[in-house]
Order: sequence, then structure tokens, then C-alpha cells
Amino acid sequence: MTSQPFPYAEIFRAVELQVLALGSQGLAADAVSQHLNKFKTFSTISFSDDEVFWKLVLVAFYSGFRAATVTNKLDVIKRHFPNWQTVAQYGETDIQRILNDGEMIAHENKVRGCVKNAQTFGALVKQHQSFHGFLGKQLPNDSLENLLLLKELLQTKFSYLGGITVYHFMTDIGLNVLKPDRVICRLFHRLGLLDSDEQIFKAILEGRRFAEATGLPIRYIDIVFVVFGQVASPQVGISKGVCLNEPRCGVCAIKTPCSRQGVAEQV
Repeated sequence: MTSQPFPYAEIFRAVELQVLALGSQGLAADAVSQHLNKFKTFSTISFSDDEVFWKLVLVAFYSGFRAATVTNKLDVIKRHFPNWQTVAQYGETDIQRILNDGEMIAHENKVRGCVKNAQTFGALVKQHQSFHGFLGKQLPNDSLENLLLLKELLQTKFSYLGGITVYHFMTDIGLNVLKPDRVICRLFHRLGLLDSDEQIFKAILEGRRFAEATGLPIRYIDIVFVVFGQVASPQVGISKGVCLNEPRCGVCAIKTPCSRQGVAEQV
């Protein structure tokens, strides 16, 4: 007996509709759609070199820290790391100035890592005319193999691009990969797409299948699933997500294919 193929498009559409419905309880429906729709236009050519460098800075500071801690300091971080050209020229005096700023997240390894990344970034821009030029030489959209080779190359060249955070950066600059974070892996595991919520590479493959089945950019797939599975998403009007650590199965729109079906859960 042949098993039925997984209904990627149907499942995603159910999640998307529920996210939009939940968000409209806290914000105007147009505002929710406007916020989410901007993730439908992500591509590697959408960002300037300075915007890409800023994403490198964000990855470094968010790595291992509570998101709220970093978000509350974004203006200060931006003041010290305004663009790669400025940061690449920083010396020890500049590093100490940043670390001595009472408003700054004074994490020495992160600060030094960002300075080193700016210097590496500048070298790539000089060699390839732009960071986009560097990416294009790797042909990441031609095959999954090329994408993974680029992932390995980025990890080799830059600080704070670890096994998962490198995918965060790649997703944020518009490459065809999602962030295999705990929310995505938990959700995909419950849907039966992963045997374990630690299968990072399998989660990436499944994310690409959702994108292929729906015809939507993978960044949009990523953000909708994350909003569905994280504790709260005030930017889209959601005070409480659905597929949480203690899931709200009683209100979930995709109960049927889920491994949690039939288990008493929170509403």
C-alpha cells in the first residue's frame, strides 16, 4: 500500500490562514499582511553591502543571547557598527571605547568578532566588487551542493556563523534555506517530517519542499512557521502562538497530521 504524499501546500496554507486570523485579533488585518508580505520579496540582490554587513552584526550579537536583550540595544549597536567601511578601520582604542560604553552590550568576543568580520567583508568586496558578487561566484541557487559549499565557506571566513547561526544569516540575505531553529524543528517533528527535532539538515530540506510546493519564497515560509510556533509575535499582533513547547492543540488548524493529535493540551 502506497502512502499518500505529504500535503505541503495544504498544511502551509492552513498555518498561514491561522497566523493571519490570530494576528488580526491584535492588529488591523492590513497591518498584519503588510508585515508578512515584505518577506515575500527577499532575494540576495535586495540588500546593499552595508545591509548585509548589518545582518552579520545582528547574527553575532543575537547568538547565545536572549532576543529581547539585543533588540533593546539595537540603536547602540548600530551606533558602534554603522557600516563595514568604518568598522574595518577599528583598532584597539576603538574596541576599548565600545566595551567601555555603559549602554553597550560589552561582550568582548562579539565586539572583536564584528571588527574581524568587517575586515573580512571588506576584503571580499574588494576582490569581487560587492558581497553580492562574491555570492554569485558560488552559484548557490544552482544546486543544493553549491548552497552547502557556500555555507561551509561562510563558516570558514566569518566569526559567529556556527552550525545553526550560519543558516540564520543565509536565510536573512535571501538564499534558499530556512533557519533550522528550535521552533521550526519542533514543528516539523510534530508534523512527522523529522524523526527528531535535532535533524537540522532534514529540516532545511523540508523547508525547501514547502517553498517548492507553494511557490513562495523560503523566507516567507520561515517567518510564517516561526510566528505560528513562537511564544508571542507582537509585530503581527499575536500575543500567544500555537505550536509552543506546551502546544495549544485545541485551537490548532493542522491537528490531523500532527503527532500530538489526541493528547490533552493547553488552549
